[in-house]
Amino acid sequence: MTDQSNQTGAPDQREPRPRRDQAPGPGSVRTAPWGSHWLRPLLWLTAAVLAAAVIGVAVYKTWPILFPPVAERAPLNPACDLAATECTVRFADGGSVALAIRPRGIPTAHPLTVAARLTGLPPPERVELDFAGLDMDMGYNRVSLAPAPDGRNRWTGTAMLPVCVRARMTWEARVLLHLPKGTLAAPFRFETARPGDTPGT
Repeated sequence: MTDQSNQTGAPDQREPRPRRDQAPGPGSVRTAPWGSHWLRPLLWLTAAVLAAAVIGVAVYKTWPILFPPVAERAPLNPACDLAATECTVRFADGGSVALAIRPRGIPTAHPLTVAARLTGLPPPERVELDFAGLDMDMGYNRVSLAPAPDGRNRWTGTAMLPVCVRARMTWEARVLLHLPKGTLAAPFRFETARPGDTPGT
């Protein structure tokens, strides 16, 4: 029985079909599966949304801890230089907070010993000392103070200030008194200088 598709004797001009396991030729175009062109961007978008949600929840949870609402802030005492001596600020009800930082001059990048003395105030649940740069944002810098062993309503601890690129830097140290009815803030301002410079000059 003869092949009816090639009765004239001419060679068969049809191209052979590639096998399934044969790699495509250099001129062939491989078609991507349907939907793969938008699947990867969708996955990235989903991951970005989930990451943003996680960050949002973390910020919402930690914001009151990092930046507690202040029920009362004592007025500054501009006549006192905290870098030279112990300074005291008073609240409206007459209670006061005295803060001392040693060594005098408050050098940067050097261990500091701090002591806060409370007078006429209810015992706080905890006491913290927060440092904030006024001329430049120096980031989060807060330490917890512990009750002094002498039991005289003093709270002590250690801290350190980072070196600033500016020749002189104005800081505000805030003693945060966490009471059951709210947080009281006692602010103190001072100036630091880079090694070799003199504050206030």
